[in-house]
Amino acid sequence: MSQEKEQSRYEALAEKWLKGTITPEEAQEYAAWYNAGQDAPVDIPASFAASEAEQEKRIWNKITARTGFPGHTATVAPSRRRRWWVAAAVTAAIVTAGYCWHHLQTKTLPARQLATHAPDAAPGSDKAVLTLSNGRQILLDSAGNGALAQQGGVRIVKNEDGSILYVDEHSGALTDTLYNIMSVPKGGQYKLILPDGSRVWLNAASSLKYPVAFSNRERSVELTGEGYFEVTASAASPFRVTVRNTQIAVLGTSFNIMGYADETGIQTTLLSGAVKVKQGTTEKMLTPGQQAVVNNENGRISVGETETALATAWKDGQFRFSGNNIPMVLRQIGRWYNIDIVYQGSIPQGHITGKVPRNMKLSGVIRILELSGIRCRQEAGRLLVFPSS
Repeated sequence: MSQEKEQSRYEALAEKWLKGTITPEEAQEYAAWYNAGQDAPVDIPASFAASEAEQEKRIWNKITARTGFPGHTATVAPSRRRRWWVAAAVTAAIVTAGYCWHHLQTKTLPARQLATHAPDAAPGSDKAVLTLSNGRQILLDSAGNGALAQQGGVRIVKNEDGSILYVDEHSGALTDTLYNIMSVPKGGQYKLILPDGSRVWLNAASSLKYPVAFSNRERSVELTGEGYFEVTASAASPFRVTVRNTQIAVLGTSFNIMGYADETGIQTTLLSGAVKVKQGTTEKMLTPGQQAVVNNENGRISVGETETALATAWKDGQFRFSGNNIPMVLRQIGRWYNIDIVYQGSIPQGHITGKVPRNMKLSGVIRILELSGIRCRQEAGRLLVFPSS
């Protein structure tokens, strides 16, 4: 087949796919052509869509209809990395928007192999356990709104939106420093308002230890896992976050810290204000738009520019990646869906760029992973990941 005829053939298949008239045999033909490494951009006739934006919208609507996603608007930018939120379209989506995508390195599994008898894991939700200074524990997702407890001169309240608020009502200094711990399990997230008005969002498998009332000299908390902070400014009382042996000091700012022990480093991403990251005797100052990474092995701090929306996407209800390796992507999925990632042989290689909403069930995510070449299967409490074929 000549190059001109081949292009015409696959333009026609792309249009049939978007219209929903493509046959299974034609879809298989198109996928085989694409997986063979054909990644040159194909021009679609101008009459096919008024604009690229309209074309992207039509592509996404078709993907959501085919995979059962909740409604979502995709933002597409030129890239040669694998984009797994549109990989569900392993066919027309790659070429009809007029972009050049990196070809899939492995063949996708037939749809019939996606079936599983395991219960479909639901996405995470607002849930956490609050441990008071006396050891009493409160399940926040089942607790009613209103006052939950009194700690010294501080009242702990659950707001109507589910967040926890600390209201400092004591007169004079506290004789003892009382600490609370908010623990968010895998499959959860939670929001907390500290006594100084600072707001904290905790991601899955995370915890925060903090005093129920801050002193006038310093505000210190301890984080495990991941948290997003909006700190109330106070020049007289700096705010410090400790993550293992790393300290982040601020006066008033917005930033995200990702410090899971199973990641390669502690990431601090600054959205506004200024923070200082300290590891041992080394200190680095960040300006908005920068990210500091403390290497877990050698403690070195590297600083660079970053897209801050990538670090805070979880707080806004999305998975969002930009060239992240597959194991890191799967670890995030495992935390959010409260499942264990179990590799059945070698770990798949490659990097992923893209975004999907975090409110879909695990089966929807599995469809996307499968269609982008990551072979996996859901079992009770586990996601089995197979080597690329």
